[in-house]
Amino acid sequence: MTLCAYQLPPPTDWQAFERFTRDLFAAHWADPLTQANGRTGQAQKGVDVFGRNAVTGQLEGVQCKGKDSRYGHSVSVDELNAEVEKALGFTPALSHYYLVTTGATDVSVQEQARRVSEEHAKTGKFPVTVLSWDQLLGLLEAHKKVARQHFRALHVALAEINSPAELVAICHQSFQHVHGLFNRVDPVAASEGLHRIFMDASPFYNDGVLDVRQALGEQRNLVRNISSLLRAHPDATVAYFGIAHVPLVMHAGVAASTKQAIRLYELEGASGQWEPLLDDGPGPDLGVELVDMGGSEGAAHAVIRVEVSAKVAIADVEASLDQPYRHYVIRVCDPKRGGVSHQDQARAIAHKFREALDLVHNANPKAVQHIFAAVPVSVAFRMGQMVSKTMHRSVCAYNYSQRSDPPYHWAIDLVASEGDAGQLWISEEKKRV
Repeated sequence: MTLCAYQLPPPTDWQAFERFTRDLFAAHWADPLTQANGRTGQAQKGVDVFGRNAVTGQLEGVQCKGKDSRYGHSVSVDELNAEVEKALGFTPALSHYYLVTTGATDVSVQEQARRVSEEHAKTGKFPVTVLSWDQLLGLLEAHKKVARQHFRALHVALAEINSPAELVAICHQSFQHVHGLFNRVDPVAASEGLHRIFMDASPFYNDGVLDVRQALGEQRNLVRNISSLLRAHPDATVAYFGIAHVPLVMHAGVAASTKQAIRLYELEGASGQWEPLLDDGPGPDLGVELVDMGGSEGAAHAVIRVEVSAKVAIADVEASLDQPYRHYVIRVCDPKRGGVSHQDQARAIAHKFREALDLVHNANPKAVQHIFAAVPVSVAFRMGQMVSKTMHRSVCAYNYSQRSDPPYHWAIDLVASEGDAGQLWISEEKKRV
């Protein structure tokens, strides 16, 4: 189903309509520098938005006209002529001029636009195109990111329309108490029932320090809890919502395994909303690569650095390790926060991680693998799912804190038996190995 299949109402706020127009034409022209023309109160010479068409390299302009389409209102011929006349004074000269409206299509206005375009062609002036609200929605179909940005609620509803509407939500926190955020995890996906699994270690987080022993104990029954809820709700979707330390997130991913498909969400900092990783294509290419950094061939220890949200300083790693090690790095072209938005991006990183694990295992099945990852929680969870308790001997995920000395102050062995003495390492002013 498409947006055009619905009588989607346009924005009633003219400023919102102008922002929508700017974003839509920025995508249509493939010009990220598309911008609004001036500010409120300034003479704009018939142009509200302008940018360069990436195909032609020429400057194009748009005028926005708000009309109430619910009552059949539309732009008049006189309004079109007046705006075109003003746009002729825009400098530098435009190569194409659009008048877009929230109103309905009007045949006489469309005819006038064709007449003006024909006259302009004789003197080398811009052609004129008029787009009604329905026609703008047709253009929007080619630009899903803009649709999600401006009509997210409807876009999600359409994506979910044939999906189960019961949600088993794994709600994971190990920082400050933020239960309120889990009350609105995804109202569309949970419209027929929300079943939460709380892994709440926030009571063990005091003065910026986590009692990791108690936190780890809280989540050891995750597999049992998921299985129990799915027996009661076999058609439910399972999703992970996490605000937790990376080793705990990876531990949860190992517990969930790959037997159950799990939808991943990230908490969007600016809005405070849970945003699902998108599944409508691969998303922007992050340039994920696995780099062999050398080191001791067949060594008893291996380091795998994963650089997605930030770089991982080798000096911080070696503050916790003093044994020879084999060394791999998984990295993206531009490590930064908020870079992962699609399921395929998370999968690509996780698959490179599994490839690194297997390279180490094949060289020395007894090697202890040390993981230092700067990644979003969704990627940490997916990486945890790549760890095999039956094949890998020891996979230790480290937690980073600027307040700790060493910075990687504790680690969880993701393969060790639950409650085993070697499952958790906490620095006592000495290196891990």
